[in-house]
Amino acid sequence: MSQNNVFGSISDFFSSLGNLNGADQVNRFFQYYWYVWLIIALAVVIIIAVNVAICYYFCHHRKLNEIDPLTGEKRLYNKEWGITKPLQSVFIPVEQNKKDEDDDPTDIDQYDDSKFAIEALMEHNQFRIQHGAGPLMANEYLNKAATDWARELAKINELKHSPDQWRRYQGSVLGESLAYFIGPILKGDRLTDMWYREVRRHDFNADLQENTLHFSQVVWKGTREVGFGRCQTEDKKQWYGVALYYPPGNFPNQYAYNVLPRSDLEDFRLA
Repeated sequence: MSQNNVFGSISDFFSSLGNLNGADQVNRFFQYYWYVWLIIALAVVIIIAVNVAICYYFCHHRKLNEIDPLTGEKRLYNKEWGITKPLQSVFIPVEQNKKDEDDDPTDIDQYDDSKFAIEALMEHNQFRIQHGAGPLMANEYLNKAATDWARELAKINELKHSPDQWRRYQGSVLGESLAYFIGPILKGDRLTDMWYREVRRHDFNADLQENTLHFSQVVWKGTREVGFGRCQTEDKKQWYGVALYYPPGNFPNQYAYNVLPRSDLEDFRLA
């Protein structure tokens, strides 16, 4: 091996490798070409790291695109990577104003959307207190988004939930409740009562129940913010109401903690 070239050459390396005959030669070979073995070791480590990253990516990608057995749709988020899509009810309440409770249509001018949202929030929080849940906070962005979707529903005159992309917020999909009301004015307390009445058929000893999803979202303990919107149809006879919740509720296996039975003691606290 030449002493003039410290690092030797590729041809020297392979020729020396082929001429190893004894332990002393092997020892000198490893000492002289130490940098080659260091490069080989680093290359092996890099190859292993790249393969691990590739496996991680494809496993992650597969989980993000799993088919939800409940909806038949691809999940936006897997439970191991973020918040999953909340279940939305297909049983949307429809209510017609009773003749003995007709509101004066002229009251619409005094009862604007801001009063509607405040009243709906207050009614929500009254029910939440009774079920051991903390009060919700108003979110102006959610108010606007709910109003926008209510206007879209009034425009097409059809009840349907908004697309997932419409409800993307803070890394999750917002919870959404809808209602359809026939009458001169849809007020915030009436909207909330339409959803809360589902409590009559809710079983607090069971988990997710598709026919009481509006009620469970109203009192869902983990929800902290809410927005409300409404819009009247062009013929001035019907209203569409929308509420958006963050974080969303109605997740399986979380009802025991988030949806609590009403306590009789709350009657005294509200008095």
